Amino acid sequence: MAVKLNKREKIGVAAAAVAIVIFLVMQVLVFPLFDKNAQLSRTLATRQQELEQIRLLQAEYRKTAQKAEQAQRHLKTRKRGFTLFSFLDTLAGQTGVKSHIAYMKPTTTTQKDSPYRLSMVEMKLQEITMSQLLAYLHGIETSRDMIAIKRLSISKGEQKADLINTVFQVETLEM
Repeated sequence: MAVKLNKREKIGVAAAAVAIVIFLVMQVLVFPLFDKNAQLSRTLATRQQELEQIRLLQAEYRKTAQKAEQAQRHLKTRKRGFTLFSFLDTLAGQTGVKSHIAYMKPTTTTQKDSPYRLSMVEMKLQEITMSQLLAYLHGIETSRDMIAIKRLSISKGEQKADLINTVFQVETLEM
């Protein structure tokens, strides 16, 4: 049972068939390609951001590794038998504050999974001038032995107003 169509109806059916084929091709091929392209563009942008972050982390890691290597070299160039306590005692004599030492309390902490231990000395200096304190602290901070002042507290002296008392902690790594 064939349906007889006139020429105009045949053209209309053919146009509808072409429109349906074009619609199906667009839905099945073209639109998925555009969607995939947009998705790939978003993925590429994300990956580029991740790559930039990795590069920044890599640069930070290299700086940290260089600092660690430099610290190891400094530790290896220390005098044999170096101790923080003896260093501070010797420096106190050189800067003229040895007679003002109220106490020196050394402590040592071993570091997990490390050949180093953290050596710390808490120290109190009484009735010293600000220039004496600055000379002593300068000697500590400029030492090539990787010594750092961790905490510092300064108060007025009890007997003379121009003198001060100070308590501070100094630390370093030792082998």
